[in-house]
This record gives sequence, structure tokens and C-alpha cells, in this order.
Amino acid sequence: MTPRVYIIRPAVFAPAILSVVAVVVAVQASWWFLAALPFIWLGSVCAQPNLNLANGCLAYLAMIVGFAVSAWFKPLGIAILSGAISGFYVSAIEKRIRMRPAPDA
Repeated sequence: MTPRVYIIRPAVFAPAILSVVAVVVAVQASWWFLAALPFIWLGSVCAQPNLNLANGCLAYLAMIVGFAVSAWFKPLGIAILSGAISGFYVSAIEKRIRMRPAPDA
């Protein structure tokens, strides 16, 4: 049995929708949620459908930083943590849905 090769397109819809949600939450609750925007896109870039640690190292590091910052300044830490987690996992789901087998050469 030969291994299959898949084409994985970048996540587009998940980070865009999560960015809109972050802006709405920032307007409604706290302006600190605008700090989640770069971490949403970082998680989106790092996400892969198999959720491996090699590609998601920066996203996992951002999650650890979010935990550490929340010990000192809770609103910023929650924004970083929620942006990194949601961007990584929701983008991985989108990439899993959109991946297609590559044509055989």
C-alpha cells in the first residue's frame, strides 16, 4: 500500500470569523481582547489537520505564555490564551475539512 499525499489549503474562514468575534467581544466586554487578534492568526498559520507538535510549536508556546501572563494580568492573559487556542484548533478543523488527496503523478 502506498502512502497518500494530501493538499492542505490554508485556513481562511476560521481566522476571519474568529477575528470578527474578537472585535465584537472587545467592544462589548474589554478592549484587551484586541490582543487576541495576532494570536488567532498565529494559531491559524501553525495549525495542521493532525495537530502535531512540530508544526504547532509556536501556537503551543503562545498558549503557555497566555497561562503565564494570566497569573499577573488576567484580561491580557485570557485574550492571548483564547486567541491562540481558538485560532489553532478551529483552523485545524477547517484544514481537515478542506484537505483533498493530491492527484497521482
